Amino acid sequence: MKQKYSLWFSFIGAIFVLFGGLGQTIPGLLLILLSLFYPPFFKSYVKEIKTLEPQKQFLPLISFAFVIWAILATLIVAPRNINAWGTALGLFIVVFVAFFAGLVARKTNEELFWEFWVITSILATAYIFYDKYIRGARRASLLVGCNAAGTLLLIALSVFLATLYKKDKPKQRLFYAIFSLLAIYGILLTASRAAWVGLIALFVSLPLFGKKTRKLTVFILCACILLGVLIYSVPFWRLRFANMFVLEKNSARINSYKAAIDMMLHHPFGIGLSNFQESYRNYIPEGQTPLSHAHNIYLQFGAELGLIGMLFSIAIYISILYMCYKLAKKKPFYGPIGAGFFAVVIRELFDCTTLGLSVASFIWFFFGYICAEYILTFGEDTNSVK
Repeated sequence: MKQKYSLWFSFIGAIFVLFGGLGQTIPGLLLILLSLFYPPFFKSYVKEIKTLEPQKQFLPLISFAFVIWAILATLIVAPRNINAWGTALGLFIVVFVAFFAGLVARKTNEELFWEFWVITSILATAYIFYDKYIRGARRASLLVGCNAAGTLLLIALSVFLATLYKKDKPKQRLFYAIFSLLAIYGILLTASRAAWVGLIALFVSLPLFGKKTRKLTVFILCACILLGVLIYSVPFWRLRFANMFVLEKNSARINSYKAAIDMMLHHPFGIGLSNFQESYRNYIPEGQTPLSHAHNIYLQFGAELGLIGMLFSIAIYISILYMCYKLAKKKPFYGPIGAGFFAVVIRELFDCTTLGLSVASFIWFFFGYICAEYILTFGEDTNSVK
């Protein structure tokens, strides 16, 4: 990419990432989209993508297939539904704009965009404390709601832990160790129970994505003990955690799971994107307010896009975890990144925070970044389509 276009892309990429980590990628997305309408920039941009040959990798292929299936399903079951087409457009932007932007970011300036990722993680952690202790929110949030904030902070924590692997100087390692602890506490401040479960999943999966050492084992045990003590020390958190195991308190979510499965089994192409809440009215007593989503991202896609849609969504997440697992063998700092995305995979069993355009596009930007890293590290040796 020519220097002037590289500088411009770095600028709009900075806006995308720095605001995206706080839950707002729309300004960055708009700048990327507008830039792509400028032919010289578009030509240079596409050239960078072509050199990576992403079409030979499983993740881009399954992602493109997912978008095509979503469009086909919308044509069949909701051809006149504006909301469905709006969601399909958002899905297209996430996969074809945010993902490719991440590819180009890694290809053109690896370290710069990594630093952007670190900075936005610091900003997100600081903002969550501001929202809690300055604004006085009962459940702290970012520029998105508290549940989505939990997702972004899980990723921020993984970035801090990864940077610990990268840095050699004791003072730098201490700095990121402190921010790791602050991010853990920040996740608690969101009072998102699904994020708490994701936090446990992150700790437990760390050894799976890297070398199993005594120090790592001690860290995980200490982190879990600290997590338990903190939750128990605050009555509101203790009550929310205890309610996770009370069937009556979770009956609405359990019913939404059952309804989503029923929708998926009876509608091969799904009920249409953004139609879950309306269709869910048929599964609850008259007068009861329906849930806005299935509280499980995979069942949400299953209900709205059918069984094939759900399988596509699962395959996408498995693919990114596999890439991180392989990368961690050569670049250990990708171990915590893999654990962070595994935490998101687990927490989305109980929520749909990655349905929103801002959170989804931020995550997919770094899916593209990781995919480019994988291609540049391994070439066509593994995970490629022959």
